[in-house]
Amino acid sequence: MDLKEIRKNLDKLDAQLVAIIAERMRFIPEVAKYKQENNIKRYQPQREKQIIKEKRELAKKYDLNPDLIEDIIQRIIKDAHRIEKKIMKK
Repeated sequence: MDLKEIRKNLDKLDAQLVAIIAERMRFIPEVAKYKQENNIKRYQPQREKQIIKEKRELAKKYDLNPDLIEDIIQRIIKDAHRIEKKIMKK
């Protein structure tokens, strides 16, 4: 495989990553509405810690750098907070 083909495969995978993140983010408004309707606090630090811990462990199983995965997950969570805050207006 030449460099052009390798890059084409990487571009395809990058597009799939974006699509998966978009799919995940489509659930955030539902989460926000549920929290609001059930008087659940928007920010749940224990839940975030658990998510990050689980994803770091998963990264290790795939022989990935856990710090990289944590950074990605934290950015996703940060944007989820932005969306939830907008919906919940808190």
